[in-house]
Amino acid sequence: MANQTLVRHVNERRLLTVLRVEGARPRAALARRLSLTRAAVTSMIDDLLKRGLVREIASPQDPIPGKRDVGRPGIDVGLNPGGAHFLGVEIGVGAVRFALFDLSAEVVDTEAVPLPEAPSPADVVSLVARKLADLRSKKLCRETVRAVGVTVPGLVRSDGYVINLPILGWKKLNLARMLDQELDVPCYVENNANAAAFGEIYSSPRPNDAVVVYLKLGTGCGGAVIINDRLLRGADGLGTEFGHIHIESDGPLCSCGQRGCLETFVNLKALQRYFTREEVDEFHVDLRLPGKIAVLLTKQDPEARKAVDELSAHLAKGLINITNIFNPSEIVLGGAMLPILAEVCEAMKQPLRRGIIPGMTVPTLTVSRLGEFECAIGAAATAHHEEFDLSNLDLST
Repeated sequence: MANQTLVRHVNERRLLTVLRVEGARPRAALARRLSLTRAAVTSMIDDLLKRGLVREIASPQDPIPGKRDVGRPGIDVGLNPGGAHFLGVEIGVGAVRFALFDLSAEVVDTEAVPLPEAPSPADVVSLVARKLADLRSKKLCRETVRAVGVTVPGLVRSDGYVINLPILGWKKLNLARMLDQELDVPCYVENNANAAAFGEIYSSPRPNDAVVVYLKLGTGCGGAVIINDRLLRGADGLGTEFGHIHIESDGPLCSCGQRGCLETFVNLKALQRYFTREEVDEFHVDLRLPGKIAVLLTKQDPEARKAVDELSAHLAKGLINITNIFNPSEIVLGGAMLPILAEVCEAMKQPLRRGIIPGMTVPTLTVSRLGEFECAIGAAATAHHEEFDLSNLDLST
């Protein structure tokens, strides 16, 4: 790509990002915001209008007479939400969840499709292809699906190669290549916790200096760190496996082959053990237990309270270590434990305050706002980000 073309491409991405994050505004205001000439911005906008990515909008009445930009009075430029769509896919336990994003990073559709207990990779890829074909058969996004993001609950390299996905029994699988061979749009494969974390901040940006830690609590315990709106991945894209922080000298056997891992003390299997005082295998975990316990908490049930407090005490140990290492401004909890996470956050406040290094700011504890489709939404956000932000551009030339 010639330098002049690259500069225009970068500026186009900058313009689209400003419109997504800050909303519609006049051409002159966009030129000032991007430090570009009015002519350059007008040329870009004219091109984006032809491609259906932006639209002209009648601006609201100017509250300060005489302050409206001269030249195009009364006309703002904003994103055309239906100009592009992005399909997010979560390959989970027992289900595949889909979320459809529009260009403004809003969710316009969700769907959950049941999966057999041990699906093959080929079967799941075919299911994604059928979903894409179904979307294209509808007027909503007949020709506008630009990319697909896929998440899995396991170790995924930054190139989309699945190293280990023990819950589904997949190992050494080039899932990105399989998707590329089956689909005719760019495909991005991501760890589910990374995707959920990214989705959490993508449509609700934090301050530029924010450090956000995300933990996904469910059948396992996934983790992610976001710094300056970017995922901290590690050398191979395998970093922030917080579920395997060592918090005890002994404990249940973890899927990684070790004992004492945080994951084995804070996952659904552990919650069921704390509540029933009985050990269960992974095939008999009650996925609805967090909701049941949440109802019991409203009735002041002592066994439900004990279970939540025990899980919270173990999770606090892990969060103390994470806080001492990363000094996050915010810790977000999500996953299948969602119904009880507000209670968990409240129970951890004091242990976390007491356990971190004296003088370090206590991070804010919050609960993910994305709900059941958080990973699919995060996958769609990843695809949107790769296609319309600057992360996938080679700026070295």
